[in-house]
Order: sequence, then structure tokens, then C-alpha cells
Amino acid sequence: MIKFHFATRLAIAIVVALSGVVSSVPARADVLELTSGGRLEGKIQPSPENDTKNFIIDLATGGQLTIPRSQVAHVDATSDTETEYRKLARSSPDTVEGHWKVVEWCRQRKLTNESQRHLERILELDPNHAEARAVLGFRQKDGKWMNRDDVMSSRGLVLYEGRYVTPQQVELMQHQKEARTTQADWNKKIEQLRRRLTGRYPDKAAEAHAELLAIQDPEAAEAVAAALRREEVPDLKRLWLEVASHLNHRAAVDALVHFSLTDPDDDIRHLCVEYLIKSGRPGIAMPYVRTLKDKDNEIVNRSAIALGQIKDRETIGPLIEALITKHRVKVSDANPDQHAYTFSNDGNAFSFGGKGPQFVTKAVRNPAVLDALLTMSGGKSFDYDQDQWRTWLATQAKNNAIDVRRDQ
Repeated sequence: MIKFHFATRLAIAIVVALSGVVSSVPARADVLELTSGGRLEGKIQPSPENDTKNFIIDLATGGQLTIPRSQVAHVDATSDTETEYRKLARSSPDTVEGHWKVVEWCRQRKLTNESQRHLERILELDPNHAEARAVLGFRQKDGKWMNRDDVMSSRGLVLYEGRYVTPQQVELMQHQKEARTTQADWNKKIEQLRRRLTGRYPDKAAEAHAELLAIQDPEAAEAVAAALRREEVPDLKRLWLEVASHLNHRAAVDALVHFSLTDPDDDIRHLCVEYLIKSGRPGIAMPYVRTLKDKDNEIVNRSAIALGQIKDRETIGPLIEALITKHRVKVSDANPDQHAYTFSNDGNAFSFGGKGPQFVTKAVRNPAVLDALLTMSGGKSFDYDQDQWRTWLATQAKNNAIDVRRDQ
């Protein structure tokens, strides 16, 4: 066994130089990158138990060498297949046939990158080699060889993140990616401003308050809406609502509509509708028209209150239909041994009992709906008589061209 010391460096240099030309490689090879910049190729052998400072390597050029681990910068272990490939590549002639033989060998062993290099060399030797062109994805069109990118480009498509899409789709996806980044930035920004609002430094709180009211970027809407949903302090909730009212974005509108219907505070609900009206956005009445059919009677009346504020006369038709609505309500807990089925005298209610609670479906008059109708009819009142209201609306529609189909 050869012991490594400084006097043998010249011998190692010779061995390293020869390793690039000698082809007698072991079945499996390891490559040792030396701190001096050289390389050794061979097979690392197990070291004696008491030797933890050296590598023992069977050299690819023959012989065995012991080298201190401190002189090795990196060890790159190669598989048997890689070793066999190197041997085959070195021994194959630089001809179309020689490289094609290596390509076939690489394809059988799924060595894609290695196969690619030899295919490209084949095209350097024979630019019209059909098989190599086909494997590389080339197609012949109008007498010219075109790769997949060229073919797709001729169809108006470009490669983007692994897919061929139109330039318009690329622009849209890039915009969506930028929006996601912007959204993350706004989430972080809004959280920081919220902390400053309630911090112990009044001057910083005032700065944060002013900075929030100055936000105009629609991309901030989702972050503001999320902060609004989390907010429990009434005064800060009002602040978030005001910020949302400045943003021309669907998320901001949806938040204002949501809190105008669900917040327990009457003033906040009224404030949300005022902000929507002040924004001048078209179609703000439509969410409330839809919720006139809500299964929750309280939501129906809150929707009517909002429509009474908005005063869109084209919503009169849906309001008439919502004057009286039917709702299923719990009236008692039933006796588990008793079953009861009851109809009201006017047929507007039906209850059933038995095991579990007892419910009744009943027709409910909605005073907020009537108030909204009185507001928009100029004080005209038919109380809860829907037929008279419909007759009146038909007359008004004929005279004033009101769209009586708005609720459809």
C-alpha cells in the first residue's frame, strides 16, 4: 500500500493526468475533488477501524493510494450505469453511427441529458438526420426543420411555466402572479397599521390613521375586508368601513353589503349603506333585492331598510313580493311520544311535531318592507294588500316606464 505524504504529490499529479486517458475503470467509480484542484477517479475502499484520517482508493489507472481526508474537498460517487456510460462514450467513434449507438444505450437506461448531448452532436455531423431530429422534437414544415417551440410559435403560442399558451394568457397569468404578491404585501401592511393604531405612541397611531384613510389602491381591498372581519372594536370597525368605501373593488363592496345586513349595530348597518350610496357604484341595490328572499326574516327586513335608503324605484316590484314572506320557525319542544300535524285556519301556517322540536311555517308581515314602499311611493299605502300594490305598480309602470321585471 502506498502511503501519502508531500513527497508523493508529483506522483499523484501524474496519476490524475493519466486518469483522463486510461479507460480501465472499475465497475463503480468515485471521483475525489482535491483541495489542490486536481481529481482522482477510482473506488473508495473501507478504511481500517482505527484510521479515520485517510481515504484508501483503488485508482482507475491501477494501483492503490492512501490520501489524507484533509486533502479532499469533495467526493462524488457515481453509479455503475454512469461509469459504464463514461466508458462507452470514450470508446465510441465520433461518427453518426457511433453517437446513435450511445443514444440508443442511454434511452434504454433513461439517461436523458447524456442522450441529448449525443443527439446534438449527430445533428452537427448530419443536420438532416431524421431520427435525431424526431427524438429532439423537430418537425419538418415547408421544407424546414422546426422544433416544438417553433411549431407552437407558428400557431401563436409561447412556452410559459411548462405550458404552451397564448401571449394574452401569459399577460393574464403574470398579472395574477403580481396580484398575489401585492395581496401578500397588503396583508402585511394592513396588519402593521392595525398594530400601530392601538400602540402606546399616540403620534404613530395618528400617522397610521391618516395612512389608512389615504389608501386608494383597489388591490388593498381583500386585506381591508379581512381586517374588517376580524375587528371587534366598534370605532376601528367604523374606520375599516370608511377605508373600504374608498376602494373600487368587489371585495370592498361585498364587505359593505355583508356588514349592512349582519352587524348587530344599527348605526354601522346604516353607515355601510350610506357609504355604498355615496360611492355612486351602479347596481348597489341588487344584493339587497336578492336577500329579500332570505330564509331569515330579519335579513329580509334589513334588506328592505337598505333599499329604503337607496330609493331605487325599480326595486318596488321585488319589495311588493316581499311584503309577506313565509319562514319556518321553532315554536316549542314536542313530546317525543306525541305526533301532531296542524294547519292554520287561513292556510298560511303548517306545523308538525313528534320526536324533537316543533316547527311552524308561517306567513310573516314585514314592516320594514312596507316602510320602504311608502318611501318610494310618495306616501301611497295599501298596507299589506299585495294585489292592490301590484295594480298600482302596473299603472305606474304604464305611466312612468318603471321596469316591473326587475325582480326576475
